[in-house]
Amino acid sequence: MRDDYERFTALGAEVIAISAEGVAAGEAYLRSHPLPYPVVADEEHTVFDAYDVTSRMMSLGQRPGLFVVDAEGVIRFDSIGVQQWQIPPNEQVLEILGSPQEQV
Repeated sequence: MRDDYERFTALGAEVIAISAEGVAAGEAYLRSHPLPYPVVADEEHTVFDAYDVTSRMMSLGQRPGLFVVDAEGVIRFDSIGVQQWQIPPNEQVLEILGSPQEQV
């Protein structure tokens, strides 16, 4: 997402990362790995639970989740994996963002 951030915003999208870590841990990570988009701490797992992106034994930590939510709050695409390598490629998400809503 970081490498294609400008391509996402050119399509009218905003990228928001949600971390299961606390604010201090997130700030420490961002000092050495800056991101062009906001990172929100969800230490209580409120958002993770609402979107069913909860930690599972097989995931060795927090499961990766990616959601495309339109301006009306409708989820147009979702992907929840077990491991980080299962996050959809940026090209797939960019294609979804460029598609008419009826086809997504």
